[in-house]
Formats: sequence, structure tokens, C-alpha cells
Amino acid sequence: MKCITNLSFTLPKATIVVLIALLAIWPSSEGQIRSPLYLNELETLVVRTTDGLSAQFKVVTVTTDADQAQGLMYIRHLPIDRGMLFSYSRSQILSMWMKNTHVPLDMWFVDDRGQIQKVATHTVPHSLDSIKSDTPVRAVIEVNAGLSSLLGVTKGAVIDHQVFQERE
Repeated sequence: MKCITNLSFTLPKATIVVLIALLAIWPSSEGQIRSPLYLNELETLVVRTTDGLSAQFKVVTVTTDADQAQGLMYIRHLPIDRGMLFSYSRSQILSMWMKNTHVPLDMWFVDDRGQIQKVATHTVPHSLDSIKSDTPVRAVIEVNAGLSSLLGVTKGAVIDHQVFQERE
């Protein structure tokens, strides 16, 4: 039996650079792949502004503690027409943060009737500061930063989504 004790080979420098880059982003890529944004079913959500305009999004609704805790953490790109709806079993003062969240977001704090009670715009990625609702709400919707301003979404806008129809 012949044993090879001196094995050597060379890889092109470009291959080594790519491998190092992949290893560097692997943990965050894995977190993104395991996100509820990609694992849960997309649903249609419509926001109707106080000016009578409307916009449609595809959202993932998260209701479990684990999915709500992860939220949009580790996501590096959120398509413009996507979002996440955090749905809770009862109205309460809700507090969100941006830990491990790479994408700046707008947050809509929504009451039982589907009416937006507060809009937090341009949240800061990775911030540990609390972003709280001013009043008890039943849900929070997260979309790309800047969309609230672009679409005219303000306090008083109404969300059409099955979560709010089930509670009527």
C-alpha cells in the first residue's frame, strides 16, 4: 500500500479570494436563508392612505415567538414590494429594535381595526434603541425605509389584510 505524505496543490488567486469571501459571509447568508421572510407563505396586504391612494405588498405574517424574535434580522436585501407583518394575540404597547438588521426599515404600528396608529421612518440598522408604539396596537408592519413617505402612509392609513378581518 502506497501512502501519500506530501500532497500539495495550488489554486488560482481568484478562487482563493472567492472562497475567503464566501466564508466571510456564510453566517449572515445562512441567517438570511433561514429567515421567516423566505420560509413562510407570502400574503397580500393593501395599505390605503388617508388621501385615498393604495399600495399592495406581499408580506409574511409572523405569529410565533421565534419568528417574531428573528423578524428581518440578517436580511441584506428586502424587495421593494415585500414586508413582514408581526401579529400579536392582544393589543399592547409594542417595542421593536434593529439588532442584526441590515436593511433600514419603516415600521407601521397597527390597531385591531387595521388602522395605523404610528409610523416610524428610516430606522437605523443594527440599533438597539427601542422603537415603541404610543398606544396599544395589535401588529407591526415592516417595509423598506422611505416607502411611507413615498406612498403617503401616515397615522390613520388603513391596512387590508386577513389578520384584521379575522378580528372584526
